[in-house]
Amino acid sequence: MEDQPQYYENTTQNGPRGNLQAENVKSLVNMAGIISLIFGILFIILGIFTLFTLVFGVIDIIIWYFCKDINRLIDQGNYTEAKSKTMLWMILGLILGGLIPGILLLLAYMKFDELQPTNQQ
Repeated sequence: MEDQPQYYENTTQNGPRGNLQAENVKSLVNMAGIISLIFGILFIILGIFTLFTLVFGVIDIIIWYFCKDINRLIDQGNYTEAKSKTMLWMILGLILGGLIPGILLLLAYMKFDELQPTNQQ
């Protein structure tokens, strides 16, 4: 059994990649980013006909971009700044970016509360 690959070497609860709660938050942010990208592309294509949907498409592309930034902050362990950025894009996502990305970012925002106490010591 020693020649099997070690897939879970960095999965301790205290390691930056092993914090399961942080990985859950990252997954939610990734899903919101992917859906925002898809919505953004669709809205931009439809924006050829109306300016209204073009604005929604641009907002969705911006949300996708900042979801990558939020994940970078989570990887660095900067949960407070990541949470504040998530709140901003969650609100814009709910209002202008579509309900699904906004709701996913809302879920991620609520999960940050589980991360805060263990990482502020």
